[in-house]
Amino acid sequence: MLTRFIVDVYAWIIEIFLWFVLLISAVVGYQRTVPVLSAAGWILENEAVWRIFGALLVAVAAFLVSAILFGPFLVLVDIRRSVRSLEAKYGGYGVGVLNTERREPSL
Repeated sequence: MLTRFIVDVYAWIIEIFLWFVLLISAVVGYQRTVPVLSAAGWILENEAVWRIFGALLVAVAAFLVSAILFGPFLVLVDIRRSVRSLEAKYGGYGVGVLNTERREPSL
C-alpha cells in the first residue's frame, strides 16, 4: 500500500516538475531571445515576434530533453497501472496465464 502511494506521489512530482520546466523555459526563451540575437549581430525589426518564437523554441527543446530524461520512468508507471487494472479485472495475483485461445461457440 505504501509503496504504491510512493510511486504515485513520485509520478505526480515528476509531472508537476515537467510543467514547471516547460513554463520556466518559455519565460527564459521569451526574455533571452532578443538579447542573444542582437549580440550575434542580427538586426531585428519586430522584436515581439522573435520573443514569441524564442519562447516556443526553447519550450519545445526543454520538452524534448525532459521527455528523454523522465519518459522511461513515466512509461514504467503506465505499465504498472495497466498491470494493476488487469489484476483487478481478472481477480488478483493468482491469475496465472490468461486464456487467449479462441473457442468455438456452443449452445
